[in-house]
Amino acid sequence: MPNTPIILFGATGRMGRAIRASLAEFPDTALVACVARSADDVACPPGCAWMKPGDLASAAFPKEAVVIDVSLAAGTAALLGWLEHSPRPLVGASTGLSETDEGRIRALAARTAVLRARNLSAGNSIASGMLLSVPDPAKALFEIDLIEHHHAAKRDAPSGTALAWASLLKPSEVRVHSIRSGTAVGTHRVLFAGAGETLEVVHTVQDRAVFARGALRAAVFLRGKRPGLYTVEQMLGGP
Repeated sequence: MPNTPIILFGATGRMGRAIRASLAEFPDTALVACVARSADDVACPPGCAWMKPGDLASAAFPKEAVVIDVSLAAGTAALLGWLEHSPRPLVGASTGLSETDEGRIRALAARTAVLRARNLSAGNSIASGMLLSVPDPAKALFEIDLIEHHHAAKRDAPSGTALAWASLLKPSEVRVHSIRSGTAVGTHRVLFAGAGETLEVVHTVQDRAVFARGALRAAVFLRGKRPGLYTVEQMLGGP
């Protein structure tokens, strides 16, 4: 299979740097553009160019190029403006988006392949499946608390993953606790507390490269796919 060309939007943020550092693990990808407001001190690989978000409209990209978006919410809103005029497959991994922009992403999926996931790790997909499998009568026997811990600089609270986990349980009854401290990449814990027993589902990420690998797998997965809204579970070979 030919290499999957990738446009990395938000290339200088934590996730953008992690994706660039993980490229060597994915020889079936080729980074063709690093998009950010300004370049950093890490050189683009051969064949890749630095550009500002406003340069996208005048750039020439391969038709099969896949966009990985790991920018902040304002950046995603600007990116969607370009994609609505020039659709490209999109791996949308930003968090904290408005419902308006989430709707724009869903609308884009009618025209191109989109994988929208706030958490691209395989472990999160497994944990989500575990929570989804808990029957409602069993949930009613427990009080449910969701505790999530991220680094001090993370802006959105609760995190996108915490909100997604809560939606799989009893959203109106789950107590969500957000901790922002230190350099923690991300821990999510659901505590079921019942009469005489407790149960915990925990997912901990120690290295941001976990998400970077997920983003690159998603880009390869989307290449050549028909328009539609895809999931991490589909990417991993699930139903």
